Amino acid sequence: MHDTPEKTAGLERSGNPPPVRARIRRSRGRVAAVVATVAVVLVFLAVPALRFFARSNAEPDPVPPAPIVLATVIRGPAERVVRYPGNLVPETTTTVLPRVGGRIVALSVRENRQVAAGEVIARIEDEVLRIQVEQARAAYQGADAMDRQAVRGARDQEIEIARASVAQAEASLETARANLERTRRLYDAGTVARSTFEEAENRFAEAETEVQNARRSVELYEIGAGDEELAMARSQVDAAARQLELAELQLSYARVTAPIAGTVARVHAEVGQTVGTQSPIVSLVNDRLIYARIGVPELLYGRFRGREGAVEVRVLPVAYPGESFAGTVSSVAPVIDATSRTFQVEVAVLNADGRLRPGMFVSAEFVIESTPDAFLVPDRAVFARNGAQVVFVVRDGRAAAVSVTAVDLPGPLTHVVEGLEGVDEVIGEGAAFLADGAPVRVVDAR
Repeated sequence: MHDTPEKTAGLERSGNPPPVRARIRRSRGRVAAVVATVAVVLVFLAVPALRFFARSNAEPDPVPPAPIVLATVIRGPAERVVRYPGNLVPETTTTVLPRVGGRIVALSVRENRQVAAGEVIARIEDEVLRIQVEQARAAYQGADAMDRQAVRGARDQEIEIARASVAQAEASLETARANLERTRRLYDAGTVARSTFEEAENRFAEAETEVQNARRSVELYEIGAGDEELAMARSQVDAAARQLELAELQLSYARVTAPIAGTVARVHAEVGQTVGTQSPIVSLVNDRLIYARIGVPELLYGRFRGREGAVEVRVLPVAYPGESFAGTVSSVAPVIDATSRTFQVEVAVLNADGRLRPGMFVSAEFVIESTPDAFLVPDRAVFARNGAQVVFVVRDGRAAAVSVTAVDLPGPLTHVVEGLEGVDEVIGEGAAFLADGAPVRVVDAR
């Protein structure tokens, strides 16, 4: 069934629009709302964008200066020091042996006691040695008397006695001659045996010898001793004197003395014990001059070889924190240890007060280089930039990097070897993140 035009007109006149028109009106409203929303969003985004483009076209904001602290470049001595550990050893360790055997009658030392060189530490019985000294002295006195007599010559009385001996010998010779002649006649006659005749000949020969000896004695007394006789007499005196010295020396050995000054490390004997020349009595340690034995790396051998006495050393015992003892390099080993790749250095240290003891662990500081007038800056003022060392200075309100060659020192300072000529101040703090040319502001100066 279809509506007629009249019905349609009637509906329009009645005020109720058809459904299609209502939908159209609703769609138009939604579009308008979307457009309005988009416009608002564009306006909201446009404001920051305009500000960004305005800022990009304007001048950039200035970078604020970095706060820094200046440090003064110090001129003074600089040392390059290396430190290595080691141990203390005594100068000498001596075992005292007696030089003569016998029974110990006195012992005057104990362990850990200080003794002086030449001090008596023990005594050995010496009765036999004293008798030997007296015998040697008597022999010397006899030889000396004979020597003086040979030098002085014979007295007149001695010459007269010698001449009387000659006369007596000549008389004995005449008697022997007469007896020989009588015995020969009897022998020729066959009244005496041949042995009797030969005995008479022997007596005559002996009488002739006695006469000759007596006459030589007179001649010697009259002319005095010759050079040879005097030399022989003098040599006998010298020999007797040496025997006396030897006997006295043997007697002195009965007093056992300390060969060195030091400390008694051990007592090996006791009073009443009989000892021989190979029996130890005490062991002494000389620690008045003590040595530090230090192993130094092979790399530094060239700096030590041939420089004994020229390298300054400070010895730092762990037993005395904060204290150091001056030492001197006394010897450098001529070989390198193939296992540790080190060589041994001995450092002599005076130990007059005995505070340093053998076996102590120490560190030794060797001054291998010394510069009397060096450029010194704080360690914190030196930086590494692009593989080089630099310090920063202030020029026209900005940081300027200066290339340097620096050597680290013990303590808070660094030795600048090259690069700081004519520079009085450097940036001591605040330069860790500075770039060359960055603006800076000095907040303090040191």
